[in-house]
Amino acid sequence: MTSTADADRFFDGADHDDDPIARAVESVRRVTAGLVRAGHRADLSEIAGRIHALADDLEARVPSAHDRMESMDREGRGSLYSPVVGSHNAIAPPVAMRAADGGAEGSVTFSVVHERAPGVVHEGVVAMLLDAALANANVVAGVAGMTAQLNIRFHQQVPSGQELTIRSHHDRIDGRKVYSNSEVWLGDERLVSSDGLFISPKDGSDGLFISSRNRMTDV
Repeated sequence: MTSTADADRFFDGADHDDDPIARAVESVRRVTAGLVRAGHRADLSEIAGRIHALADDLEARVPSAHDRMESMDREGRGSLYSPVVGSHNAIAPPVAMRAADGGAEGSVTFSVVHERAPGVVHEGVVAMLLDAALANANVVAGVAGMTAQLNIRFHQQVPSGQELTIRSHHDRIDGRKVYSNSEVWLGDERLVSSDGLFISPKDGSDGLFISSRNRMTDV
């Protein structure tokens, strides 16, 4: 059984106040949301030039894919770069997840960046959230695996700009097959429910970087 302390490495848990990358990523999230809100009629020529110059500067500082992977392995904190919970990934909302009895729970507030229509979060974004929540429940139970199947039921539309609660629970194990379930709530209203099938690696590893090491490219 994985302890809560061990499971925490699959969540973020970064001290953002002392983390320059996390602070920079949060600023990028604000810029992205601002661009979406500005719309096509805004005159952003000057801002576009400044952002382009900043992107050029940042790209010049990027290490190789191999060095990035080695760094992630040494830190044991791949979650920092997760597109769901990662404080080092501007795509992440991010979701604040933590170990809980029998699984994991957390909260998230989606922004305009994640909308498919005004005020409504894209269902694919919600699916990505649930994949992570289901996997985290298994991690807490000590049976991490790779996603094989997700079943998702949308009971209501998922709103942006409001704090949502995610609850996930490990269900059972059948050989290398691992099952879990998860729900998204707004207050006392259930918005989405899901269940997932995960496959534990044959070598007993957590499966996070197995395929990545075999396909490292400088992208």
